Amino acid sequence: KIMLFFGLLLFLFLQIIRPQDFVPGLQGVRLVLYLMVVLLIGLLFSPVDKKLIRTPQDKYAGVFLISIVLSTLTLFWFSYILDTAIETMKTALMYYFLVMVIASEDRFQKTVWTMVALMGWVALMGVLQYHGYDITGAGMDFAEDKGVWQIKGIGNFDNPNDLAYSTVLVVPFALGLLFQTKAFLKRIIALLLLIFSTYCIYLTKSRGGQVALAASLGAWFYLWTKNPKIKRRLMLLAITGIIAVGIAQSTGYRQDESAMGRIQAWSKGWQLLKSNPIVGGGKDQFREHYKKDTHSSYVRAGAELGLLGLYALMGMIYAVALTILSMQKLIVDEKWRPYYAGFGAFFVSYLVGSIFSTRTYDLIF
Repeated sequence: KIMLFFGLLLFLFLQIIRPQDFVPGLQGVRLVLYLMVVLLIGLLFSPVDKKLIRTPQDKYAGVFLISIVLSTLTLFWFSYILDTAIETMKTALMYYFLVMVIASEDRFQKTVWTMVALMGWVALMGVLQYHGYDITGAGMDFAEDKGVWQIKGIGNFDNPNDLAYSTVLVVPFALGLLFQTKAFLKRIIALLLLIFSTYCIYLTKSRGGQVALAASLGAWFYLWTKNPKIKRRLMLLAITGIIAVGIAQSTGYRQDESAMGRIQAWSKGWQLLKSNPIVGGGKDQFREHYKKDTHSSYVRAGAELGLLGLYALMGMIYAVALTILSMQKLIVDEKWRPYYAGFGAFFVSYLVGSIFSTRTYDLIF
């Protein structure tokens, strides 16, 4: 059991940091695939409870992963179907290993902080990239429409927007650690994580990432505070902000090339959904039918994965929301406060970011 747990942490490291993509001597080596084989064999002979479905979100996640593979069958492209199945299996293995192997509070806490630390590391590498120390060799992107340089990562974070949205995970957990702990060293670590992650999001120059950060901060303060009056004020402020943003975005949208491009992309997504309503047009195939991205996780899910994938995505969102709200109401032990506030804040940032950006296949979520 202990070896499986450390194997799981190593799997997270390889998926998030991805040394196999930039460390000399490891480049091109299929470390994730080899580790996956070893973990599967270890799991087969391990006495751990191999029950996969333990919560509603486990069920919806399974349906979502299956829908990804099924969506490619309509393409009749064997190599693509096989590659997609292998990549999806990696995600499924990591997810269900989390479900099966994390069987104690101690392991849960270690896994959460391992993920936060790894994403903090990713943020730090992004900051160093901007200041001339490009550890991964990813390089920066120049956004012609904004006239600015944007930092980016590798692997799952090889786009400035992807890097920004994923790094948001660090912020609420760093805040929770900073506010709750009394240990000086832990507070220093929390402060550094907070600085690196917020600075990284700023350097991506991602407007959506900055909106997601603001949503995460608002949600964190709402979940963290216990004062009902403050909660009501925060909720009123959030509603006012949403209305203001909606009015600002809708005013003159017909003259806004970016806004009209999104509307046209959403229209194309609707057409793809109608042409393949059950399993969609295939994962990552939207750009084969339209020149621009969907700029919406929900439109992307419907267009590429059909009603089956969209149902599973919305099911995951619904189940996670209920879980976080119930945890806040039921838990009285203060040690769990950083966790439901942290996950809840990142969850809200995912929902907000998903409206106008594509986070359908976000690994961290």
